[in-house]
Amino acid sequence: MPNPPSPTRGALPAPVVSPPRRYDVPLLVLTIGLLAFGLVMVWSASAFVAQENTDDSFHFVTRQLIAIGMGAALGVAAAVTPYRKLQKVAPTLYFMSLVFLLAVWVPGLGHSANGAQRWFGVGGFNFQPAEMTKVALLIGLGAWLHRHRANIHDFRTVLIPAGAAITLPLLLVIVQPDFGSTAIIALLCGIMLFFAGLRFSWIFGLGTVLLSVLAVVMIAEPYRRARLLSFMDPFADCAGDGYQVCQSLLALHHGGLSGQGLGEGAAKLLYLPEPYNDFIAAVLGEELGIVGFAALTLLYVAFAWRGFTIARRAPDLYGSLLASTFTVMIVGQAVLNLGVVLSVVPNKGLVLPFMSYGASAMMMNIAAVGILLSVSAEMKDEPVALAASKPVLA
Repeated sequence: MPNPPSPTRGALPAPVVSPPRRYDVPLLVLTIGLLAFGLVMVWSASAFVAQENTDDSFHFVTRQLIAIGMGAALGVAAAVTPYRKLQKVAPTLYFMSLVFLLAVWVPGLGHSANGAQRWFGVGGFNFQPAEMTKVALLIGLGAWLHRHRANIHDFRTVLIPAGAAITLPLLLVIVQPDFGSTAIIALLCGIMLFFAGLRFSWIFGLGTVLLSVLAVVMIAEPYRRARLLSFMDPFADCAGDGYQVCQSLLALHHGGLSGQGLGEGAAKLLYLPEPYNDFIAAVLGEELGIVGFAALTLLYVAFAWRGFTIARRAPDLYGSLLASTFTVMIVGQAVLNLGVVLSVVPNKGLVLPFMSYGASAMMMNIAAVGILLSVSAEMKDEPVALAASKPVLA
């Protein structure tokens, strides 16, 4: 019986074909649904004001579409790029965010409003660099914690450099002043440290110090003290510091179960300042009622479910940290915004992700979804055990 032919010497091995990247479709559908819902509500909330000020009832909707388009470009770029490559560009993104934070003070470029210096102008749009700082800092911190996952509790070589890298942008944000963004960025960094496996006792100690510092900063400014006091009883000062919250609660009361009908609300008719921004959920509640408000809440709950599912099934610690913390960033800000609208959280200028008008937050939130999708393209069928102190994956 003849011997089988021997393989040709020097023959090249068959090329390894990478499996196609399969993205989390439910997350993508939820994001598109929130964006579409947001566009409808921005139109409804802003049409009257836009017509009065610009003679174009679609003024804010058009600008919001442009912001979504720019955000989509960032999101697509992030989604098609394997998320591990973000570790290489993390230092560049971090230093870019610092440069942008300094740019708000450049004469002719920086823009101020209501006593705050938080923006700089580009092409007719005002960009708020604190929004980019959230994303850039979390990308960099996640890369650092992943790199040092085996010795995360090394105070001198791991935690002190991480603390210094976090503190610098926080100082640049708080002097704008932007207390809300400072608190959120610090909180998100603390949450990422918790997800990375830092001991709870250390988290508690750092959190106590941070809260003490933030409390002093809050009390030091009279207008912040006034906001806090008005939160205790907004109707005691409806003509002053409690005005927005009072109008928000009245709008929700008028909405009832099923609402006044899309476009039929009264709060947006110069009663609620900038109704298309931080308090857009109040307009939604008045026009679509408890039903519409509950539907919006369920969309964010579903977003959280998909985000944490991606985090649990991420192939390594870095993917898990990015997915879990960006999910907290988006859903957490939604919870805080809705809490302000319902007067269960002190009033602070926080946008409602994918819903509120604003280019900076919109672009960065969509970019964060792109990173989530990039992680989802490599997630495992079953949750992967990820322990910072006992790494199982490189």
